[in-house]
Amino acid sequence: MESIITDLVKVMKEETSFLRREKAMMHFFSQLIIFLAQEAFRQLDDELFIEAKAQGYQSDRKSSRTVTFLFGTVTFHRRRMKNASGDIYYPLDKFLGIRKGSRYSSLVLRNVAELGSMMVYRHVAKAVDCLTSWSMSHQNVQQLVVQTGKLIQARSTREERYDEVVEKKKVPFLYLEGDGVRIHGQKKQPLEIHRFQVCEGKQEEGKRSTLIHPHFISDLNRQKAQREMMHYLQANYDLRDTVVVSNSDGGSGYEKAVFDELALGCLRHEHFRDRYHVQRKVKERLYFVPQLQPKIQEALRQYDWDKVQTCLDTAESLIVEDEEKANEQLRLLSAYFVRNWPYLRPLKDRGVQDPQACIGTIESTHRKITYRMKRQGRLWTKTGATAMIQVIDSLRNHEINGWLNQYDELPQKDVEREQKWKKMKRAVQKKPKFYSHEGVFSGQIAEGYAKSSPLGQFSNNLKQLNPTPHYL
Repeated sequence: MESIITDLVKVMKEETSFLRREKAMMHFFSQLIIFLAQEAFRQLDDELFIEAKAQGYQSDRKSSRTVTFLFGTVTFHRRRMKNASGDIYYPLDKFLGIRKGSRYSSLVLRNVAELGSMMVYRHVAKAVDCLTSWSMSHQNVQQLVVQTGKLIQARSTREERYDEVVEKKKVPFLYLEGDGVRIHGQKKQPLEIHRFQVCEGKQEEGKRSTLIHPHFISDLNRQKAQREMMHYLQANYDLRDTVVVSNSDGGSGYEKAVFDELALGCLRHEHFRDRYHVQRKVKERLYFVPQLQPKIQEALRQYDWDKVQTCLDTAESLIVEDEEKANEQLRLLSAYFVRNWPYLRPLKDRGVQDPQACIGTIESTHRKITYRMKRQGRLWTKTGATAMIQVIDSLRNHEINGWLNQYDELPQKDVEREQKWKKMKRAVQKKPKFYSHEGVFSGQIAEGYAKSSPLGQFSNNLKQLNPTPHYL
């Protein structure tokens, strides 16, 4: 300890600038931690070797590996163990949670992915460079986010992911919503993120309201997102005594029938049309009479069809310019109200008495995704967008630590499928066996035929097709 302090004091005295002195101290501690980690890994490998040997494994070789942890980049040696049946693994890699082919630890993956969900990749690379003893490029940041997203997706969609749920929750009310978010994709092809969320209500925290036990599921494929939400509800909730309150804009893929399927087995299902989209529809259709917009919205809140019809008739009488377009907008708005009138009935008129009721919150929960993935000319590939929404949802659901703490990357059936694919790939890449052959037989048409005869003309055409090379 005294020698370490002496060396540290020496390093501090060598620098005259405050900033350079602190950087030198940071570098000193980083090198010290790396050295201690190397020694600790060596001792751990020896202990794990004894445990593996007792289980019938033997060490067939030692190899080095370089891994970047949050405290620095460490190069260490570890044993490879093999048993009689041919199973191979590295005990130290498994103990540290370092996956095959990865140059970064699980904590680095988690922290970089979390930063990547809040800021652009160049800013993440700059933050890593400023706050740690190692650096990485923005391309590496993107690769880590994609890698983390794939790990999360592989584990969050396993069939056995809900095996640890011992008892299903029983709640009186459950609030379910769905909506889509459109982002810009590459090659001028837009991508749509399909989102579903469920919660048990809302609670007041100071001047703000927060959702009670929310769960978010997003995917570029709506059927997959719907299926994952159904699995979550069936695995975690006993819906037999639960009133499910759903809310959506009624767009394609978010009709009442979709939520009927999600609420399968519940006591009662009440579906609502999202108020934000209804108000936006009113503003779009009644652009020529803005003074009537508050009145028709008040009539909708009172759920009074006569007042709504009166407002529509008044709007028709006030048309001054572009009569054909205005009448068409009125017709569309009236048809919209008729089509969605059963879903516009207020919550209190349906017998739902819940002080913690909350519907229409999915628009505000879009922000985590829209703030990161929209505007500023951002273009996304399907792979990058899928990874990002997986990271964002796992952070919001507080599941990312659990997924990254699992060492096994793939279930056995996926491992077998991958091994079969690699075997087929190797077989295709192998050079085919060479078989000798005699080649093409050469020949010529005998002389003596007149050039005007059919055989002579044919011989002349062949000579033109196969001219003698100029170098012969």
